[in-house]
Amino acid sequence: GRFSANGREAVNMVQTAGGVCITEGRKKITAVDIEWVINCSHYSPRIDNHPKDRPQVGYANGLAVYSPSSGALMEIEASAIPVEKGKGSIIVTGIVDEEETGAGARKLKRRSTAKSSVDNVITVIRKYLGVDPRDYDIHLNFPGGIPIDGPSAGITIATAIYSAIVEKPIDNMIAMTGEVSIRGEVKPVGGVPVKIEAAYQAGVKCVIIPRENWQDSFRDYNIEIITVERIEHVIDRAIVKGGELNGPAPPRGIEYLSASPLK
Repeated sequence: GRFSANGREAVNMVQTAGGVCITEGRKKITAVDIEWVINCSHYSPRIDNHPKDRPQVGYANGLAVYSPSSGALMEIEASAIPVEKGKGSIIVTGIVDEEETGAGARKLKRRSTAKSSVDNVITVIRKYLGVDPRDYDIHLNFPGGIPIDGPSAGITIATAIYSAIVEKPIDNMIAMTGEVSIRGEVKPVGGVPVKIEAAYQAGVKCVIIPRENWQDSFRDYNIEIITVERIEHVIDRAIVKGGELNGPAPPRGIEYLSASPLK
């Protein structure tokens, strides 16, 4: 099950293993046969991340679409080291900066959009969250090898970097998805139903999504779903309360659209 994205792939594995058994005159498919199919076909295990057991500084739960029918919890981590004012830099690791698609003469090179999303995030943090990332050496990492859709990870990237700068932990039971514009607006993204299901399966308690992605069917999901319109709303909900933040505090008393009452 860990190596199949859907039921059809699982059936294909069993059929292939069954063909091998028939060829060899055997009547029973064993785990070794399935493992042989997995290894020969170069199947990759499905990502099965779970939230950490406690809130951590610079560590946010994002959400990714792993296949058309399944999603996964995506880890994003950031560190921030103070440096001379305005002399900071940013390093991004764990993503493919450029990938090739197609075959033969029709091969196309497509640059990752994650780096552009990071640039947007830096602008938003400077303008709307009251701290200047240019005063820090920032390292942003995407562990786990999940394909990254840069824009849809925007609010997660912003939350991780902001948390690292102000040294306040992020709620470990919240996962999020959403694009952020340079004006601080949270824009809609794709695959939200699949992402919400992945969050539920991973064990998180709350999902933050763009308000424009809300669907009434989400009220039937057994998980708290909060919709937001601005990056300040994301920070207000995701950063663990306790003490004042470094820089202006995000607005309080925000009216959220939620699938279940907020505590």
